[in-house]
Amino acid sequence: MILVHGIAQEGKSEENIREEWLGTLRQNLAGVGSDALDRLSRIDAAFYGDLLAHLSSLRLEDEAVALGTDEGSNDFDEFAVGPFEEMALMLGVAREAIEAENGRAAVPMGAGPHKRWLKAIALAVEAVSPFHGRIALRALGQAHTYVRNHYAHDEVNGRVRPLLEDDEPAIVVSHSLGTLVSYSLLREFAANGRPRSVPLWLTLGSPLGIDVIRKGFAKPRVRPADVARWLNAADPEDFVALREALAEKDYGPDVENLSDVENGQANPHAIAGYLSDVRIAQAIADAMP
Repeated sequence: MILVHGIAQEGKSEENIREEWLGTLRQNLAGVGSDALDRLSRIDAAFYGDLLAHLSSLRLEDEAVALGTDEGSNDFDEFAVGPFEEMALMLGVAREAIEAENGRAAVPMGAGPHKRWLKAIALAVEAVSPFHGRIALRALGQAHTYVRNHYAHDEVNGRVRPLLEDDEPAIVVSHSLGTLVSYSLLREFAANGRPRSVPLWLTLGSPLGIDVIRKGFAKPRVRPADVARWLNAADPEDFVALREALAEKDYGPDVENLSDVENGQANPHAIAGYLSDVRIAQAIADAMP
């Protein structure tokens, strides 16, 4: 099994990721009467959190209002404005509140319209939910770096690719931005004539449905070759998984969607909630030989 983490994991390690994920997953598997993890030859955890944080083109401060200042590039503003507005509405920010902030938001001279509107959204989110606003900004900042910065994309993939190098079948469990990384690499292996044998690929809390992210992957955008089952799961209140179901028109007919995962109110994007869902545990147990 290969674990591929997502956003905001800087300061951790492969061992931290493995312990955090497997503690929850073992408990859930026991609940369905499975010893699946004990039957695996090994469990590898990718780690690129420090690297991506370092390479991120958006230097986030502790406050959500940092977005929209001269810290972000115009390219980021254009990339993020649509998804962040949707995230804000999902977090309960009224559009009227954003429009009110837009009238007050000061931006550097020469900044484009996206920057002004983006800062207005950030200010409105800050008033409602600073914690969730910061997570949403970090998600978009690190996704922007990975999707738009070819150097960062290649460096992150270089950290994860070795885990996929051998030909032993592997269950791939990916979360958040890790779903982008795993999708990129599974497509790469298939394009190079060496598709990876994956009995189950889990995409949990995935931003793959966001327009600007989906369009970062060339067509055809379909289930990668030799991936036997693609199961995508999302909490409807997960502000990173804006499109909780990956539509057939976007990713083909071979994606199974669980769009009703319940992760609780504190952080609907957290990996622990996804790994606690009994259907996720059952899918892993079913994928074992």
